[in-house]
Amino acid sequence: MSKLRLAGDFPGADDKAWRTLAEKALKGADFDMTLVSHTRDGLKIKPLYTREGESGADRAGLPGAPPFARGFRAKTGDVPWHIRQLYSTSDPARTNAAILDDLEGGATAIALQIAAPGRCGLKLSAPDDLERALKGVALDLAGVWLEAGHGILNAVSALQSVWNNQGIGDDKAVGGFGADPLGTMARTGGHPLSFEQALGEMAELAGQTHDRFPQVTAILVDARPYHDGGASDAQELACLCATMTSYLRAMEEKGLSPREGLAQMEFALSCDADLFANIAKLRAARALIARIADVSGAGDALPGLRLHATTSLRMFARLDPHVNILRTTIASAAAILGGADSLTVLPFTYANGQPDAFARRIARNIQIILQEEASLGTVIDPAGGSWYVEEFTLDLAARAWALFQEIEVQGGMAGSLSKGFIQSMLAGTAQARARDVALGKEELTGVSSFADLGETPVDVEPRPIPDDMEDPAVTVEPIPLRRPAAPFEKLREASDARKPRARILLITLGQPSDHGARASYAEMFFATGGIEAATIDGGGTYDWSVSPIACLCASDGIYHDEGALTARALKDAGAKRIYLVGRPGDMRKELRQAGVDGFIHQGCNIIEMLEDAHDVLDLRQR
Repeated sequence: MSKLRLAGDFPGADDKAWRTLAEKALKGADFDMTLVSHTRDGLKIKPLYTREGESGADRAGLPGAPPFARGFRAKTGDVPWHIRQLYSTSDPARTNAAILDDLEGGATAIALQIAAPGRCGLKLSAPDDLERALKGVALDLAGVWLEAGHGILNAVSALQSVWNNQGIGDDKAVGGFGADPLGTMARTGGHPLSFEQALGEMAELAGQTHDRFPQVTAILVDARPYHDGGASDAQELACLCATMTSYLRAMEEKGLSPREGLAQMEFALSCDADLFANIAKLRAARALIARIADVSGAGDALPGLRLHATTSLRMFARLDPHVNILRTTIASAAAILGGADSLTVLPFTYANGQPDAFARRIARNIQIILQEEASLGTVIDPAGGSWYVEEFTLDLAARAWALFQEIEVQGGMAGSLSKGFIQSMLAGTAQARARDVALGKEELTGVSSFADLGETPVDVEPRPIPDDMEDPAVTVEPIPLRRPAAPFEKLREASDARKPRARILLITLGQPSDHGARASYAEMFFATGGIEAATIDGGGTYDWSVSPIACLCASDGIYHDEGALTARALKDAGAKRIYLVGRPGDMRKELRQAGVDGFIHQGCNIIEMLEDAHDVLDLRQR
């Protein structure tokens, strides 16, 4: 046996030694300001995680054991996770064709959105509409999970009739009824019943389901409306906890024990393209659910719980929608690595309208590739033991628990929605996120960066406008879908409607080495607002019929020598607006006085600059 010790002659490394070397490399720059970042919830993301300090790796436990961040079950089943496709088409025949196509292509479960006030989906106008939509589907193998909103009782009755007509016994029926009165109120802004009546109706359905359908859950504890409305990860988890607690209380009042009530719940979260944050979010969700279950006396029901994930609609963009395929792939990987039991991947054109067969095929194939080729489901909690992920999970769970307590102080989820506490919290986070996108701190590929003015728009069928709710018994401020891409899409829509497309003159000064990089930057900058660039040499003549606005592109040295003179000449020649690429520094005042109206650079407000250009070009939608 060899006595060679590969690492034996190297001194041991520790966190303190690394910190010393890192600070030396920073050459005086502040360590925390330079290398430590923060999440939307204010959690620190450190540059290095080790076993030293407050790492949570030793406190994570084992799969199937408390605190359950690593999963509720010690072993996986035959299917790593269920591929649950979503259907929201109003016509039963088209819905049926899509379902059969997807099941043949690898989907294993059905999420069926039912039309109701405030929600489009499958219309149940005739008694056999749901029967027609599910014709030919082996419902004892492919379960149906309803998303019916205010139409929950009608949809549940219709699904039970389908089971009866197909000869599926109560013990063989698989799926979920999806009762979620609080989430429905949050989305739509009201409910035909009072809070107490709506929760009581849900609890009665849970009791009936408990008595009849052992493989069906009655309740969906859904945090996705809050994610879509702008929630941070901790806020989304806090809303999940508060909703779960409200539903447990309502069921207990109707005679269901916490253990029986917990068994009637499925939990749903959204996953976006932040890989590690979403892995931590799903792991933290299990730990939080387990904590509430434990103090409720329902801890022994945890192994039967199911956590469902959906790729985030909030992160989608209508512009260059094929980039959504990349976003959903990352989100899907995060959901699976985080331990989701089932996953719905939204088709990449979902924000544009009704997805076609190709978009649905891509959505299910993302999961099939991750399942059968990447084998992401073969390892239980692959992130477990990572000092970074474990500490992130614990920090996120702690922050979510503190927010959950704040919601409870406001009267629980119902009270918080009534007072506008939830709505205000989400709006503040959404505004901060939108500002970061506008300042370029967060980039949206194909939207706020690398916009493609020559893209061919996808051809999709628009969604029908859902019916309004008539005479609601209770109203709350609805939580809207807040997509960060929307402000850019509005600008592009206004510009795309102009034929020929609006343009800006890029005035280049000096040699290509002086202006090349900044001219390219300006071209991409204005393209995000749908404005095409026409580059001309600063020494030539200006044709203002091409565009009444111009942008100067040159080096700082040339700006110092010629910037003010050129800007003044452009103004005198009739330019209505002049922009300059770069940070002016001590030249700002002189350039402003010479006629420069705005400065384009990293960190400027992209939306404000583009809106200003649209105003001059008369493109703004009024």
